[in-house]
Amino acid sequence: MRPAEASQLASLILDHAERKPLTAEIRNRIAARGAALHLETITPYFGSLERDPVHPSAYYLAVDGAQGEPLLLHLALATAPTSSIFYKPLLIGRTRRANGPEIVVNAVPFGASDRENLAKFAAQIDHAFLPRPQGSRTAIAVGFVDPQAGLPAAFAAFRAILKRTGKNLAAICVPNEAAGADIYHAGLWAAIRAGWREGYSATVSIPVAADSLETAREAIRQSAAFSTFRIDAALLFQEHGDLPARFEKALTATAQLHETIRQSRSALQTGRAFDLELALDGAPRSTTPQELDYCLQWLRACGHAPQLAAPNLGAGDEPAGDLEELAAAARQHQCVLSVRGRAAYGPHILERIARATAGRVHYTVESPLAGQPGYIDFLAAQLIG
Repeated sequence: MRPAEASQLASLILDHAERKPLTAEIRNRIAARGAALHLETITPYFGSLERDPVHPSAYYLAVDGAQGEPLLLHLALATAPTSSIFYKPLLIGRTRRANGPEIVVNAVPFGASDRENLAKFAAQIDHAFLPRPQGSRTAIAVGFVDPQAGLPAAFAAFRAILKRTGKNLAAICVPNEAAGADIYHAGLWAAIRAGWREGYSATVSIPVAADSLETAREAIRQSAAFSTFRIDAALLFQEHGDLPARFEKALTATAQLHETIRQSRSALQTGRAFDLELALDGAPRSTTPQELDYCLQWLRACGHAPQLAAPNLGAGDEPAGDLEELAAAARQHQCVLSVRGRAAYGPHILERIARATAGRVHYTVESPLAGQPGYIDFLAAQLIG
């Protein structure tokens, strides 16, 4: 990275952001002017631009360096102290502006694997980049085994959909083959670089062993920063008997783990709110509306109401015939239906899901399907129009 280019970037930001609220309009104006700089050794992500929470003449900006290395620049007047948030930064350069005081530019590593720096940025500079509960909105949750390759394109697709429709569909999830911490931090990294402050949910699946809840509890404690917790207690389902005999062991475990999530989230300084997802899609056969109603009623009655529910929709290329009744049962309990996407789900099936759920669905799609060019846009067109 050439120090002269870093200084040009710093001067541009100070010229347009000093003594003004740092808004989306200001960021866009700086981005437009930045294109005229024709930078060769820096690729800036202007949507990430933030002001230091203590020193108003100091700014942070995510960039790629000359070799594509992801960095976070600290750009400030020389009179401002070095960042108290990021220790031992690398000095990029010092220069005196033509009509102003000296500028200092430092940098710290800021890739998806630089977890401590990402966490500091989100916790101490801008909470808007942290995942949030989904609420009642429709979401398309994307999961990538290689999140550093897939998530930037996904957030770009979510941005285009938001501009076109006014709808925020952003969500991420952890695929079976991936580590939760890797996906969480890659999502945070991609959201910061994309300037995505509109909110997105992040789902982690918590499998429940047949003999003990301790492994699940530890998984929750390690994943407390996620905003949605999918409790998969399929190993506790019983195949025969009446509804209580078949489901109460799994529901009891779900309720106990819900309490563990509450305790783990309460220790966070970035917000306690989260979503609970009841996973019934691991059951040996399709979920009936009566079964879904029973499970949701049972959990609600004991103070552990889920916000999302994933019924088993059958193994075929189309959802079970009672999809509409399942969606109605979920709505009755103020619950969003969660559907795992399949390559076989074409436009007519997706439109059926949209109609059945009345625009309240959590639709999960993983790589390689999620990474196909235009696929997220295709899903959005069918689910929300």
